[in-house]
Amino acid sequence: MLQRVTKARVASAGAFLALGAVGAGLATAQSSAPTVTVHASPTAVSIDATGPLPAGPTRFNFVRPAAKTTLDAYVFVLVPGVSIDQLAQTLRREDNTERDSSLGLVSIQASATLTPGDTEQAVTFNVKPGLTYYIAVEQEVEKGAVPRAFGSFTSDGTAGGGPAPAAAATVRLQGLRFRGASTLPQNGVVRFENRDGVAHFALAFPLRKGATSAKLGKALASSNESAFGKLVAGNPYMAQNIISGGDTTDYQEVSFAKTGKYALVCFIEGHERLGMYRIVTVK
Repeated sequence: MLQRVTKARVASAGAFLALGAVGAGLATAQSSAPTVTVHASPTAVSIDATGPLPAGPTRFNFVRPAAKTTLDAYVFVLVPGVSIDQLAQTLRREDNTERDSSLGLVSIQASATLTPGDTEQAVTFNVKPGLTYYIAVEQEVEKGAVPRAFGSFTSDGTAGGGPAPAAAATVRLQGLRFRGASTLPQNGVVRFENRDGVAHFALAFPLRKGATSAKLGKALASSNESAFGKLVAGNPYMAQNIISGGDTTDYQEVSFAKTGKYALVCFIEGHERLGMYRIVTVK
């Protein structure tokens, strides 16, 4: 699901340009939604909560000790009839392959990335009543078996506390396009809405002066590594990791390294070649 497709942000992007680690960063929370702490590691996942969580907007803060590795965390529900053991077996079979049938077994409601040096990263989403949610935490590796751990929690029928965070911008992932805001905050909350029935992510590449949408589209459509490299000005930043399932929304606490022009790109299943890219301004 998760490791192979998430590595597409550098592996598929790596088909264009080897840029090293993808930044995640930590922004100050701007929400009065209740916060749940998730202790995240590729060997164990635990949640600081007793009993079912109330339904409603909830902020999940993924924490770990300082580390030199990248962790990807996903909150998801299983497709009816699928077990967590089936998902785990499918993921193991797909580790370091080009297969991603595991994405069809889940609906990813929210996700976050902790890059080397990050000790916490938070994301807010609307917990629905009466469901069992799972959390997968994966360590990014170049090859071999992917270190991965699962946790879970349930929700009850009671309403939660505060509201969803006030987003500075909204980005819609719809019709294999990035729509909505063309200006994003350097530090703040961005609402990401996946309105398609398939998985998407938003990997943000800082752009060089003179980069245009036409040049970007041509380089992506042709898989021209050299042309793409001439447009990019530094390491990419994962503004939104994978969300899927259709009508799925989460609130990312973004922290871009610098202001300026960025290209949002989704590399899942060749979406970038079909037009899923957009130039935005970060300020």
